[in-house]
Amino acid sequence: MKTKLVLAVCMLLIGVAPICAASYGTDFSGTWVLDKDRSFSNPAGLDQTLVVTQTGDQLKVDVRLVTAQGGERTLTETYVLDGKETDFTPVGAQEGTKGKRKASWLPDHRGILVDDEITSTTPQGSTVQKVARKWTLSADGKTLTVDYYFDNQQGSFEAKRVFAKK
Repeated sequence: MKTKLVLAVCMLLIGVAPICAASYGTDFSGTWVLDKDRSFSNPAGLDQTLVVTQTGDQLKVDVRLVTAQGGERTLTETYVLDGKETDFTPVGAQEGTKGKRKASWLPDHRGILVDDEITSTTPQGSTVQKVARKWTLSADGKTLTVDYYFDNQQGSFEAKRVFAKK
């Protein structure tokens, strides 16, 4: 009887463990500073700091950007990691621009994937830009890598931004 009870408890634990593990994702919280030496294909003079606040499956990202062309600006983005498509207003977008966003965990919660589709209406017609961002953390949690994939009427483009935890 004891053997059956022990086996039943073990089977229950084996069945529940993956569910519990899936509920704990990678924690991106913290202040992250761009490491220009390990990043590539970014605007000239780019300086970027991210302050990430993560609560469960939601990330709030406060961004400080400095570029040679645009000077300094700040923006806030929110990612809800539920895999559902939502409408959003792209930061700094001109009137008539709409966005759709889908954010989700990568398998085994190794990182996140954020897909944006931005549609702009111009006198020449509609244009669509797709932006995918893949966020991953190093094993020690001290390096955040964001791989960017852009696709629009001019073609496709990739960039990588590597951030060190402050």
